[in-house]
Amino acid sequence: MNEALPLFDSFELKQLRNECEDLMKKLRSGGRDARSRIRMEQRLAMARAKQIKLELQLGLGRRN
Repeated sequence: MNEALPLFDSFELKQLRNECEDLMKKLRSGGRDARSRIRMEQRLAMARAKQIKLELQLGLGRRN
């Protein structure tokens, strides 16, 4: 990551990464009913989609 990112975008990207990481930890720990687990999985999917979209906008995604 040699390029400098705009401050707002880098802050938002960091928040999304932290949110994804927290959700993954909670899902791995278990101990939740099916409905809560499904809701968490949906939140994780939405957060990942936002993260990927932002990374692509910033040019941080994979390049072919």
